[in-house]
Amino acid sequence: MDVSTVVQDLRIEQVGPDTFRGHAPQPHPVSTRVFGGHALAQALLAGGQTLPHGRLPQSLHAYFIRPGDFTRPLDFSVVRHRDGGALSARRVVVSQQGDAILELMMAGGPRWLETTSHDPMPQVSGPEGLSPVQEQLTPYADEWEGWFVRPRPFDLHYPDVPPRLAADGEQDPGPRSQVWVRARGDVPDDPLMQRCLLAYASDQTILDPVLTARWGTVMPGAQNVASLDHSMWFHAEPDVSEWLLFDQFSSAGTARTGLARGHVYRQDGRLVCTVTQEGLIRSSALR
Repeated sequence: MDVSTVVQDLRIEQVGPDTFRGHAPQPHPVSTRVFGGHALAQALLAGGQTLPHGRLPQSLHAYFIRPGDFTRPLDFSVVRHRDGGALSARRVVVSQQGDAILELMMAGGPRWLETTSHDPMPQVSGPEGLSPVQEQLTPYADEWEGWFVRPRPFDLHYPDVPPRLAADGEQDPGPRSQVWVRARGDVPDDPLMQRCLLAYASDQTILDPVLTARWGTVMPGAQNVASLDHSMWFHAEPDVSEWLLFDQFSSAGTARTGLARGHVYRQDGRLVCTVTQEGLIRSSALR
């Protein structure tokens, strides 16, 4: 499996004025839920395709309303709130059989100069000398129907231990997690699709620090947490075909929720994106 599969799965067809239809693959043999990052990326694609020529998504704010079912089509309705001199505003509702599963607001604008002042990239080991996450988690290959060693469209290289390994460690890893991410295979030379793929990838690991913050009480795995909302701000042109460092940390939480924030950096230290997400910790995940 490589990123070309994701690109194909993200494709949507226009079925009416500012309305689109798409589909989602089964994310895992034991789940019928649509992967949140997939619905998020498709919604961004739908909204982005209605922007005036030369404009691209600059930010997005989304709420996951209810789980999606991969066996049913996904319908996307775009509302053009505004096309001003500098910015455009779009609202995208993703629904299945009339029930909304996700709502997204996005701002679009021209390609601006990249951010020049930002938090510096943390000093971590480079991705080239690190083992893929599947190798690190080989001892857990039988858990969650092979969830931890499943084929992925993005390579994940953790400078430290991934959450599942940290859960069995003796040292509390704390509310921070870092991972190098890179798409496997060829990536389209399309700036809108690049943003969509980054949105897809950001939902894979953003809640890692929520799990490590609950070290000893929550077992990382496929059924532990659910995304409640997701926000992104793009500061530079993303290129998911190159290694990107996701520096993620949990800044707040309750007994049932955890808030995570993350910065995405290029290898040269340039800040590409800021991400936030709140996750719901399922009661069955508490020991």
